[in-house]
Amino acid sequence: MNESKAAVKLSSADYERDALYIIIDDATTIELTRAAIEDNAKKYWQDPTKISSEAKAAAEFQRCSFCPLNKTGGLCDAIRPVFSFIEALDRYVSFQPVTIVYKDGNDVLYTRTTMMQEALRYLSVLSMVYYCQVGRTYWKYFLGIMPYMTASEIAERLYLNFLFLNNGNKKASDDTITKFKKDITFVTRNQVRRMNLVCKNDAFMNAFVNAQIITELMSEGFAEKLEKDFASRRPADLPAPLMLI
Repeated sequence: MNESKAAVKLSSADYERDALYIIIDDATTIELTRAAIEDNAKKYWQDPTKISSEAKAAAEFQRCSFCPLNKTGGLCDAIRPVFSFIEALDRYVSFQPVTIVYKDGNDVLYTRTTMMQEALRYLSVLSMVYYCQVGRTYWKYFLGIMPYMTASEIAERLYLNFLFLNNGNKKASDDTITKFKKDITFVTRNQVRRMNLVCKNDAFMNAFVNAQIITELMSEGFAEKLEKDFASRRPADLPAPLMLI
């Protein structure tokens, strides 16, 4: 992939807050912080020109049936992060080249050039694991997962986290993964239906589909594949030993 124009202008001084930044070739920067998520969610929920009363009343827009807050009404928590991107993304498509910059809580910057739908995969994970009332029960399994990782890297880290947090008990880990996949699949399908009422951008839809693909990678036989990968991997391009005579 060609390096984007935005990528060559990166400076750590421009990224003071812990956040995910999506930088687009035209120098547009979308900043995803908790404050931005809350401000934009409130703006969209309260403005009838952003979300119509018909959309709010639609069955697809309601909280999931197994959500602990499904009797309270109001805005589904899982969709809140999406509103930070809707207006900006009206001009872009899934395969738009972007640069993502992620600053974590340890003052470390990670950066990668990718496509819009890949950058938004982190948004979909954020929606389903940290905002969704059901998905957030799995938050600890996402420890150490960063938005620049590939789908296979995320699946591997997830599997190892499940195994570790189940004390190395493979059956208990597999049972938890099965329930996790079922819950996330249900949430993802409902989230896509919900977003169809407020946004038609394909980047969002593809991002949520890609996030679900991560759970599908953790299918039967994944442990055996991971074991083979560990056995076959070797350090690349290590220098030869220095022989002193």
